[in-house]
Amino acid sequence: MNFYPPPPVIKAELYVRIPDAKRCIGRESEWRGGFARAFQHIFLEGPVAAANGDLYVVDVPYGRVLRITQDKQVTVCAEWDGEPNGLAPLPDGTLLVADYKQGILALDPSTGKVTPKMTRRHLERFKGPNDLIVDSKGDIYFTDQGQTGMTDQTGKVYRLRTDGRLDTLVENGVSPNGLVLSNDERFLYVAMTRSNQVWRLPLHEDGTTTKAGVFFQSFGNVGPDGLALDEEGNLFICHPSLGSVFVVDKDGVPKARIVSGSNGINLTNCCFGGPENKTLYITDSLEGNVQKVEWHCRGALPVPTVNSPSE
Repeated sequence: MNFYPPPPVIKAELYVRIPDAKRCIGRESEWRGGFARAFQHIFLEGPVAAANGDLYVVDVPYGRVLRITQDKQVTVCAEWDGEPNGLAPLPDGTLLVADYKQGILALDPSTGKVTPKMTRRHLERFKGPNDLIVDSKGDIYFTDQGQTGMTDQTGKVYRLRTDGRLDTLVENGVSPNGLVLSNDERFLYVAMTRSNQVWRLPLHEDGTTTKAGVFFQSFGNVGPDGLALDEEGNLFICHPSLGSVFVVDKDGVPKARIVSGSNGINLTNCCFGGPENKTLYITDSLEGNVQKVEWHCRGALPVPTVNSPSE
């Protein structure tokens, strides 16, 4: 039940469409998204905006990371036998990759070289990593989604510490997907796609979590996906089946609803970037385009430095 009035509606605008020449037309892929709409030989997720203005996105079915320059030129940064979902930058310019097939990988964007970071837990392969973030200490949080859902509530959320220890924070995730830390890093938000929820996990000083709860509840064929945060603590919740990015404050009060600026509705992931870090970039995955919204404040994290061929 929600007694708040509908929040303002903001329409996104098209930033760039990946041209047909950069789509894998005619190539087969065993990846299947299960969408009712037509597949267009691409599926974008995991945007990361770099300080030089470049935007990096993954193409899940074809194991690619694409680079979109400031003048909207699209190149293939890297390609391998994988299904990359999420990207996260490290201070040295490396991009971490949550790869459904291969685990957690590291990508040097200046060379396109991809190397393993963590591919197994206790010699066992992961279910299928989906998204990841890095905290101020360098610890990596990532979701292991696989094919979990309402009939298989065994999705995991892990934290890989800088000393190599792997903590399991969630054992019973209902298709855990995007995740983000609060600005003070005291809380972890995790999208549970198949239960149409965002969970909020308090993080204690010893690294454990208790009394996790439902922070956001929605509806639709597919629930919350990617998450982002601004400097005020507002949470941006991408919802692919409703063609929206819902914005709520740190108490869960509705602030805005961002809607698609194209015919596409699969708004899966978002990130902040642009000259002042106030531009919200949103992947419209199935259409193979990126949309944008100019926001009133900056994103929570500074725009990362990412290794590029020009450096």
